[in-house]
Amino acid sequence: MKRFTADGLRDVATELLLGFGASEETARQVATSLVDSDLRGHASHGVIRLATTYEAMVETGAIVPGAEPASERKSASISSVDGNRAFGQLTGRKAVEVGCAGAHEAGVSVVGIRNGGHLGRIGEWAEKAANDGLVFLAFVNSGGTMATVTAPGSADRLFATNPIAIGVPTFETLRFPIVLDMATSQVAHGKITKRSVDGEPLPSGWTVTETGEPVEDAEAFEAGTGALLPLGGRTAGHKGFGLAVCAELFGGIIGGGAVYGQEGGKWVSNAGMFVFIDPLRFSTRAAIADVIASVHDHVKAATYPSAVETGVATDGDSALLPGEPEYRTLCRREAEGIPVSDRTAAALLDVGDSLGVDITLF
Repeated sequence: MKRFTADGLRDVATELLLGFGASEETARQVATSLVDSDLRGHASHGVIRLATTYEAMVETGAIVPGAEPASERKSASISSVDGNRAFGQLTGRKAVEVGCAGAHEAGVSVVGIRNGGHLGRIGEWAEKAANDGLVFLAFVNSGGTMATVTAPGSADRLFATNPIAIGVPTFETLRFPIVLDMATSQVAHGKITKRSVDGEPLPSGWTVTETGEPVEDAEAFEAGTGALLPLGGRTAGHKGFGLAVCAELFGGIIGGGAVYGQEGGKWVSNAGMFVFIDPLRFSTRAAIADVIASVHDHVKAATYPSAVETGVATDGDSALLPGEPEYRTLCRREAEGIPVSDRTAAALLDVGDSLGVDITLF
């Protein structure tokens, strides 16, 4: 395991993207999004995607490196974005751009997205909207492809992980915006893919097979064994399943993308609905700041006994608000560097070799 500066890792990603045939501007934008995910602790959506997803998508034409997304503004509050098989990070940026502009003009803006490719970490778009002073909601499907998630009582792969994201501006009351970015399954599929690259086993609560047993081997899951459980697992999976169905429908109805049951392609082609709301049409900065501070202080004042399991969204003595773990990881990795496993580095070097691109990671 070695650590790299964000600039250094961004340069590596940029060189590989240029090798795929992307322009300098496209390569830099996509590389920035990937490294931003690594900086925030979400390596599943970081530079590893160049090896596990994007290389094959470019080879098969699912991503066209020179393509650009196109937007259609139907009114100040309604727009559509067609990704045109461009890198999904470009499509996400375009959707945020037109959505933010519409919300600042009309108060509320809805953007439908189709042909989005892989939109990357949806929390990035929530963070950008929140930093622009807007409340943000996103519901995303996979375009009827890459099914990995089952329904309660089944082990069939029926849906993708259909993420939901929410962003709330804090207007400098906190050092970070409130950002909730979650799969509607027990875990994002990318986290299993990352474990398969790094040779790590899967926790028992993530998956199920037709015998009722979990899948322990990440590579076996990637090869088609078992399915991801919906969020809530074996006891409350109906909740995650319900959210997945809604995200699937929003992607099909508002985004105009394919849904399961219709013919889809081989690779992920995100469709979705992004909603942008200007909270200052309903309140004032001072009132919003008071709401944010009150909720924050209320959570921090709770009792957190050592006998109660903490999970991942705590710092040992208090719960962390959505977006706070990412902010803390960002601060730490900006100072200490981004950890990259030897296997991830090897996978990136393999991509470089296949492209004839000389990159330095060691």
